[in-house]
Amino acid sequence: MRSKKLFLINFVLIGVFLLAAYYFWFPAIWRCQTARFADFTELPGNVLVSNDATASERAELTKSIERSRVRIRQFWGTQLGNSRVIYCHDPQCYQRYALQDEGAGTSLGTPTGSWIVLGPEGLNDDVISHEMCHDELFTRLGWFKTKNAVPQWFDEGLALMVDYRFTNPDSTRRHLDYLDEWMLTTHHGSTALDLTEIRTVKGFFNGDAHHVRQAYLTSGLEVSRWLSVVGHRGLTELVLALRHGEAFDAAYARIEKSRQQLADSQRN
Repeated sequence: MRSKKLFLINFVLIGVFLLAAYYFWFPAIWRCQTARFADFTELPGNVLVSNDATASERAELTKSIERSRVRIRQFWGTQLGNSRVIYCHDPQCYQRYALQDEGAGTSLGTPTGSWIVLGPEGLNDDVISHEMCHDELFTRLGWFKTKNAVPQWFDEGLALMVDYRFTNPDSTRRHLDYLDEWMLTTHHGSTALDLTEIRTVKGFFNGDAHHVRQAYLTSGLEVSRWLSVVGHRGLTELVLALRHGEAFDAAYARIEKSRQQLADSQRN
């Protein structure tokens, strides 16, 4: 009996220690997981909004989320991702849940779940669509492959395809719009970043505002170019290839080559 009681005590103590360690190492994830018990109100559609958000903010958030879901369905064909959206009314709340001092929104993907955290500047279709696109890729590939098999430039570039802050919504002009912005920002390519420099999260974001802007434009330029060749079917093929273990670089190049050959044969 004593040994059983000792076992239970040790089991409880270990559990408490693991919970404390989890909170210490991943405070933002812990807060997102427990946000429904904090100062938030739950709205339909898996949405939590700060209790101090105004009625107009709540109404606009609901409308913006629905419009963003339409963008995702139009781009991907269907929406599989359903991350909980957490809207923070003020920057202090956003910093606690996103662990960022700046920014309009972020997506947090973990083996135990995913969340989209929005700050007061994230109450618009572009930011929400951008983060939903991250979540869509995460949902289709899973945490491990998204974090280990996909370059950051592709993840960000793909999200820019539903985010029109840099370009016109017209997909037929998107690559040309990115090219114009890229040429202007990089002084006609003289200060351009290479894709290898922005392959990781650190390489992409570890710089000043000009570096990050260049990183986004470089990503958008490349992904819009690739999609103009391979189309939606090529993106679907890439996701399937990654799910089956093919290396990103090999699959990316192979799909582009096959789609280009098909287009050339149809022209001839």
